[in-house]
This record gives sequence, C-alpha cells and structure tokens, in this order.
Amino acid sequence: MDSFELIDLLCVVDACVSDRAAGHLISMSKAVEELRVLTGDFVSSDEAAANALSQVALERGCAVLFDEQPGADIVGEL
Repeated sequence: MDSFELIDLLCVVDACVSDRAAGHLISMSKAVEELRVLTGDFVSSDEAAANALSQVALERGCAVLFDEQPGADIVGEL
C-alpha cells in the first residue's frame, strides 16, 4: 500500500463511506482529499492514494466511485 499507513486508510474509508440504496459507497475524490489532510501527504500521486484507498474499501465491502475533481489526476483509469 505504498507509503500509507493502514490505520490512516481505514480511518478515511470509515469517515468517507456513505450509505446509499445500493450499499456502502465511497467517493475516491473525497477520500483522497481526506487522506491528504489526515496524513499531510500532498506529494504522493492521486493514483497511488486512490489505489491504496480502493483496496481497503473493497475489502470492507464498499462500492468504489472513481470520480475526479477539476485539476486532479484522472483516477478513473485504475
């Protein structure tokens, strides 16, 4: 999971998951930003952060939405 601590990833996934009719859903753009704020890591690529977060989210049974924000790296190619 690259340079991210598992506890940080778990905290972000738990904080960003939302209940929808289709189940637990997590927005990667929101989660990546939350991970950056939590860890202070503004150097790692969005793709690396999204990869680490999505792996944890999927293991926790969440649906993952690979959305993007203007100016962010494209994470939909994961």
